[in-house]
Amino acid sequence: MVIDDLCIADLLDDSPEPNRETMPEPAGPREPLALFRLRCHPFQDSVNPNFFFRTDAHENAFIAMKRCVEEDISLGLTTAVSGTGKTLLTQVLLQDLAANPKYRPILSLIYPKMSRASLLQDICSELDIDATKRAFTRDVVNLIQQKIMELHTQGIKLVLLIDEVHFLDADNLHVLRTLSNIEIPEKKLLTVLLFGEDCFLKKLENPIYKSILNRMFTRVQLRELTRDEVEQYVKYRLLLAGGSPKLFDSSCFDALAQMSGGVPREINRICYNAMRQAAELGRKSIGTDLLEG
Repeated sequence: MVIDDLCIADLLDDSPEPNRETMPEPAGPREPLALFRLRCHPFQDSVNPNFFFRTDAHENAFIAMKRCVEEDISLGLTTAVSGTGKTLLTQVLLQDLAANPKYRPILSLIYPKMSRASLLQDICSELDIDATKRAFTRDVVNLIQQKIMELHTQGIKLVLLIDEVHFLDADNLHVLRTLSNIEIPEKKLLTVLLFGEDCFLKKLENPIYKSILNRMFTRVQLRELTRDEVEQYVKYRLLLAGGSPKLFDSSCFDALAQMSGGVPREINRICYNAMRQAAELGRKSIGTDLLEG
């Protein structure tokens, strides 16, 4: 479907409205927001769930991860090439689950060489658990499991989203597996959703991860955008920001797809810089001469 043939209402039907209260004030005369009459920058370097673009792969990943929660699967995994929307997907899921009183979703962002103690403390902090006086891992794990049971008695399920999981070592992954083991005869009481780069799949081939891999009933991968999806992605973001979907000449999209490799983060970077250059030159449309890889 060609995006020009869609009305704005149809295009935005499945996407939440941008928060008007947080939109920046109008910028100066040579700022892109003012020149192109935008409410916000469509290609800002930020993770904004309002701008989630649902390719088939992204939609399938969203549905698969949500199904893990709904069907009480203990571990779900989404992997992706860096920059293809993995972290944005976690934010969309977090927002969606938080809107349902049946779930208590929390997000933990992993960093390189994160210790087991730091991971558990991060989870405890999100759950308002005071674990500062607990010296042993098993004691902290017990506190978290007690919290999971407490939430269950209130009719609430805990959902733990772990982003950048490829940074976790075997020790930390086994801690997550231990947490996910808490259950009653009818179902698991915790779902852990893991999000990481594709290199994590290679790590899981090591036999030490076999017990974890066996529990990952659902595994999905995001992919780069096709050429047509690149065009739709750019126009979609422009419309959401209040701009014209024709800001970029039609000749731009072949070049943009090739230069970006279909990676949304690269598309954002190239488009952001092209809009900045156009504003400085006072140009109200963007051609291939302003695209820089």
